[in-house]
Amino acid sequence: MKLVPAKQAQAKLLNAMADKRLRVLTLATFKKDRSVTLRRATEGWELEEQGFANATMPLDAGPAGKRLIKEAFKREFPRSNKLYLSETMG
Repeated sequence: MKLVPAKQAQAKLLNAMADKRLRVLTLATFKKDRSVTLRRATEGWELEEQGFANATMPLDAGPAGKRLIKEAFKREFPRSNKLYLSETMG
């Protein structure tokens, strides 16, 4: 896990669905008490939130999926400046 600025982490999360090799992308706060995980499922993508909201939901690859990612990011990291980023390639 590496510590990156929140803006860079959000850009990486929004563009993750276009990366063909990426399997799992996890963002976590400095205290690691809140996280957002984007995971490749059998059909499409799956978004998992842990922290303020604990939920797992399937994602579409279009604009509706990006909107859900942005909402989850704002809900879990409202005042974070730096986030831990973990990627798993496959």
